[in-house]
Amino acid sequence: MFGIGSWELIVILVLALIVLGPKKLPEVAKSIGKGLAHLRRSLDEVKGEIGLDGVKAEIEKVKDEIGLDQIKAEIESETGLDDLRHSLDVRGEIRRAIADLDAPPDLTGENPKDDGGGKRSV
Repeated sequence: MFGIGSWELIVILVLALIVLGPKKLPEVAKSIGKGLAHLRRSLDEVKGEIGLDGVKAEIEKVKDEIGLDQIKAEIESETGLDDLRHSLDVRGEIRRAIADLDAPPDLTGENPKDDGGGKRSV
């Protein structure tokens, strides 16, 4: 609750008891409780008027009505966007390069590209 621990809360209550006195403390606590309840009700009313949940549901409904996901899939298939994504798989290339760097070096002295004559094949 607001980052207040139990000891801090006890200290605040003791100070409130000392400052307000035992007769006035229950009245003040009741007033604070009523104020917080009124604030919560007002906040709920504002949320209801704004209707963010209703707006989100309406957007999803419109997306379903016009078939936005289907249109997106059709555009991607017609333009070859999916093939382009696979051919330009930069992340995959980086992963393979890192895996090659992490692989232990070949210490046998054999070079797979060496043709034995001192010349390297290309």
